[in-house]
Amino acid sequence: MRRFRWFYAEWPLDIRTLSKRLKLRTFSPEVGHGFIIDRVRDDFLEAKYIEQVEYTDIIIDPFGNELNFERIEFRQTLFRVTKDGPGLELIDAPRSVQPLMNRLSEAVDFEVAINSISVNPLSWLKGFENLCGGHLEVNSLQIGALEIEPGINAKIVLKGTRDVQSASSSLTNEKKHKIEKIQLQLQQPYKGAVILSASGSVTIGSESIADQLIQPLRASLAEAMQSHKSTP
Repeated sequence: MRRFRWFYAEWPLDIRTLSKRLKLRTFSPEVGHGFIIDRVRDDFLEAKYIEQVEYTDIIIDPFGNELNFERIEFRQTLFRVTKDGPGLELIDAPRSVQPLMNRLSEAVDFEVAINSISVNPLSWLKGFENLCGGHLEVNSLQIGALEIEPGINAKIVLKGTRDVQSASSSLTNEKKHKIEKIQLQLQQPYKGAVILSASGSVTIGSESIADQLIQPLRASLAEAMQSHKSTP
């Protein structure tokens, strides 16, 4: 399984200059945090942020004695910075990504705002289906803030053995709502499940197809974001 999440960021520097800034903050055990650059091109860079965390494990033995073990953990966040599209992509990120956000902002003298994005998963799906060239079936769909009547909202999850989009349209029937998440079942030429979220994240169930799908997912997300931005 692979997880990707995108954030909106307009970088004040070109990619190669940003790469040089990050190299000045290379990870070392002495500092305890920093970056390692993997690849740099004119329009993107791929890197990882590493944070060294030290903590103590406390274990009680059968006689009631307390045993302390010093531990060191290296938390890594893979990321991709681009000048086009959302601007920042995180790959298999840990639960907390605030340290990475802080260090990236610090590297550009706090001249960038990194914000969560909002996208309609069905718009994202439409572009993705066109670009990936495969047949997609929505077998699960999560609806939030569905207005049953004024002042009363519901959250609903639809699941089926066939595509649930028509059932979703019948259920919402022009009521106020938000599509929060959809699960796609890929057919030929791919096999596997993909979950698209309104927060700009995707989970690809099969790691073997992630490399094939990530580029059309990126491109279709950028299109869906532009569509969402232009919708009144």
